[in-house]
Amino acid sequence: MGWTRQRDASAIAYLALTGFWPATNACSDFSSLRGLLFLAALLGNGCAVAMKFPSLVATTILAACSLSSFAADGWLSDFEKAKAQAGAEKKVLLMDFTGSDWCEYCIRLNNEVFSTPAFKKAAPADFVLLELDFPQNESKLPEATRKQNDALQNTYSVEGYPTILLADSQGRPFARTGYRKGGVEEYLKHLQSLRAVLTQRDAAFDKAAALSGIEKARMLKEGLSVVPEEMIPMHYGTTLDEIKGLDPQDSLGMQKSFAFPQALHKLRARLKAKLLEGGVAIRAEADSVVAENPQWAAQQKQKALLYVLNFLMRPKDDATALKLVKDIKALGEGTEEGKIAESIRAQLERAK
Repeated sequence: MGWTRQRDASAIAYLALTGFWPATNACSDFSSLRGLLFLAALLGNGCAVAMKFPSLVATTILAACSLSSFAADGWLSDFEKAKAQAGAEKKVLLMDFTGSDWCEYCIRLNNEVFSTPAFKKAAPADFVLLELDFPQNESKLPEATRKQNDALQNTYSVEGYPTILLADSQGRPFARTGYRKGGVEEYLKHLQSLRAVLTQRDAAFDKAAALSGIEKARMLKEGLSVVPEEMIPMHYGTTLDEIKGLDPQDSLGMQKSFAFPQALHKLRARLKAKLLEGGVAIRAEADSVVAENPQWAAQQKQKALLYVLNFLMRPKDDATALKLVKDIKALGEGTEEGKIAESIRAQLERAK
């Protein structure tokens, strides 16, 4: 069971009101109401999540976690330098999103794997190591590093710690993992199995470069098939656009598969741009996006509107949230989205 980190006590996610929580060995960050990929994964595959929303009391967190000092030898903290080194040395970029002084599973991963002599000896042969820390004591980091890490957290939609992303030298991710039991040797084997995904992806992309038309599109699709699906809309948009141009009739089904996820990615950017204007403006922007996409089915509209909850703040936006979840429920009570909306509605009504 993970712990929750909270920077702002007022920023409690409305999704927490459902009583659902991801059952994973991770420390979750709901310091802001982000969570696009988490919500997309939750709604996209209909998975049931069963962990109750844990205590947000920082003193409890700190008492439960033994503090640790990270930034070990061999780890970089500058994203651009890490990418440049990965490109020059033809290595994989390993990004560790961690909470070094508060996150129980981050501390475990460091103690059991990253700080061991075996890891320090083996990992640099294949990986450029980048630590992206989100400490409770933010004075530990220079301001420029904090800003960089916050931006990367947003770029990669990281909501839980530790999150380990493997990416190419351009920063395009192709694998995600976190804390795992078994110790350093098992973890190194696990990383090598994930590293093989890049080899498969690039082999297909290299073959595609020598092809044209629908055959090129088919090989690009094969390259994307090994990448986790949730990463594709956000980080492989150029490749999707190329496939669309090569296959305008969508005979490969890629436009059908990713048109909606791509639209949700764009919705997120539009909602984020309205953050300073408040909940009413955010909801209005979401309504505009839904109106611009009359082809969306009712359940797709529900998913899009549920995104709004990631950008609202409790308690000041409770009225907006209440109307929102009622509208979501009205689009279909029996869907997973409708059930989530009803759970939030009931909790908000009781909180009045």
